[in-house]
Amino acid sequence: MAAPVTRAGGPDNIDELLTTSMENLLSGIRDNTYSSNPALKWMNSKGRLTKRGGADLSHGIMYDGPTAGRYQRYDTLGTTTVDGLTRDTWDWFQYSVPVTVDGFTERVANAGDPKIVDIVETKRRQAEEELSLLLEQDIFSASPNAKGIRSLPVIVLGTGTEGDIAAGTSTWWQSLVTASGSFAARGRSDMVTAYNSLSIRNPAGGPEFILSDQTSQEAYESSLVSQVRFQDNKLADIGLKNILFKDTAWAWSPQATSGVIYFLHSNGIEFVVNTDTDFILKPFVSPSNQDARVAHILLACALITGNRRKLGKLTGVTA
Repeated sequence: MAAPVTRAGGPDNIDELLTTSMENLLSGIRDNTYSSNPALKWMNSKGRLTKRGGADLSHGIMYDGPTAGRYQRYDTLGTTTVDGLTRDTWDWFQYSVPVTVDGFTERVANAGDPKIVDIVETKRRQAEEELSLLLEQDIFSASPNAKGIRSLPVIVLGTGTEGDIAAGTSTWWQSLVTASGSFAARGRSDMVTAYNSLSIRNPAGGPEFILSDQTSQEAYESSLVSQVRFQDNKLADIGLKNILFKDTAWAWSPQATSGVIYFLHSNGIEFVVNTDTDFILKPFVSPSNQDARVAHILLACALITGNRRKLGKLTGVTA
């Protein structure tokens, strides 16, 4: 809880007092929002929860290499060149969480500043829970809201246009997507094939994180021999419960699409926060037609990829 803000030498205006108290809690709201989301918690652990400025987002992408060749002694050297470079482009998406204090509650608490801070602390927890849930829902949305971030279901796909690059005409921009079925019959086999295929696609190695719904992970856990369970201890130490497939941590989200298992690599996925709208607070104000005070916490962010080929998923998985 933030230290109480006293009136002595401090703000005389209740709007300023509420605003100052909430500003003292913003860093905690930011940290707790990210840590309650398994996808964002993993990306943060890999240094892929980043900050950038500017009006839009873009990567330089290499999709083809130089035309290497062989020669002996006095052979003529090849001069054929390949461009092999392009750029993707992504938009920012904006989120807001209202923080409201009704007039009656404020007047009852106004007997002392510590009570005001207690109210703001309660509102902080509400804001965290609301924003955390909305971001996690949007990360797994099969049909992203036009005002929300792009989601794993549309980024990890072999078709469609993401980052202004069309997968249909750029095969190097296609994720690995495998239709699976009963986990008991073929789930582990399909996972091994997907894991190995993605390892071939990625010089940096195989998938680093597996993410799914609860039922799919439990189907795998039930299939393990002798009830032996292993986990990635580094992720467990930061509160991300997981189980290992090969050497890769596997976690689940209550918002994940049923029957879909994602294979992710930190070189292929990134959550970016705008440096100018990174959990900033619009100060408390009193609407003219309400007995209340309202502030807004603002966030601008994007879920992006610089290499869809390093990402994959199984679909249609059943227990």
